[in-house]
Amino acid sequence: MKSKLSPSLTRRHALSAFAAGLAGALAPAALAQGSAAPWRPSKPVRFIVGFSAGGSADVLARLLAEPMSKYLGHAVVVENIVGAGAGIAMAALTRAAPDGHTIAMGAPGTHAINPAILGAKLPYKVQDTAAITQLVTQPNVLIVNKDLGINNLAQLVAWVKANPNASYGSAGVGTSNHLCGEWLSDRLGLKLTHVAYKGAAQVITDLLGGHIPMTFDNITTAANLSKEGKVKAIAVTTAKRSSLLPELPPLAEIVPGYDLASWQGLFAPRGLPAPVLDELYKATAQALNAPEVRQRLAGFGSEPVGQPPSQFAAFLSAETKRWGDIVRAADLVEK
Repeated sequence: MKSKLSPSLTRRHALSAFAAGLAGALAPAALAQGSAAPWRPSKPVRFIVGFSAGGSADVLARLLAEPMSKYLGHAVVVENIVGAGAGIAMAALTRAAPDGHTIAMGAPGTHAINPAILGAKLPYKVQDTAAITQLVTQPNVLIVNKDLGINNLAQLVAWVKANPNASYGSAGVGTSNHLCGEWLSDRLGLKLTHVAYKGAAQVITDLLGGHIPMTFDNITTAANLSKEGKVKAIAVTTAKRSSLLPELPPLAEIVPGYDLASWQGLFAPRGLPAPVLDELYKATAQALNAPEVRQRLAGFGSEPVGQPPSQFAAFLSAETKRWGDIVRAADLVEK
């Protein structure tokens, strides 16, 4: 029987039927794409730490590696690449492929202080790193030789005024404990003479021996020395007190606005795809929230953070200005 439809209507019906069939064939594929499995590494993830094994940054990385491995389904392997204030480690990160298989730990030195001091001499570009999340934050602690008889902030200020050019030691020029002293000196209008050492261990040796009167040290070491009666802890460098040494006031009580924290953050190479960045962030945030991890961090005086990448990037912008201003005020910029 001959169709009563016109040729144009027949063609239209045929096209409609073809389109419906094509849509039906594509529907399962579109559904599968919408529910695609989250990114997972295809090989072990390299976790670069720019400081020696056994130090606080290394301990933190190894503490996080196991729970991150469980989330990602592949081992997270810590690799120590030491030198140039973690600059060599950061340079290695920026040379790596942005595929999620290389991450690195950064700190104020790598992303705020050293860039301000070295400028174009820095062996990497900060903009070639991608911010994943801030891992932890912790104060430095102002500690003094126990034989000085200084027990609080007021006595410390009086002693410094009576001893012009009193010295303080640090683990090196441009370290956070160096700049903590520079900012305190500047804000109080007092002159403190900086003595740079090649590492924190030698600073503590000379402090205990009475060769330098004071230093700013990380809270883990300071708490141990204070509890053993070897030094007198005076104040923390953050705006709020620490649960590890709750009796210590913040320096902000005598210097309004004084708030300098040490922190560690997680970074990847620039160009990391958003789904990969998201999964690395989730793996890290989950690790930071593990009860056993939080318990260990509390013992170190470290507070877990784990904010999303966009918030961490905003935090980095503020830190760059904060530490950069101190570097410039102290005339530390290399010409």
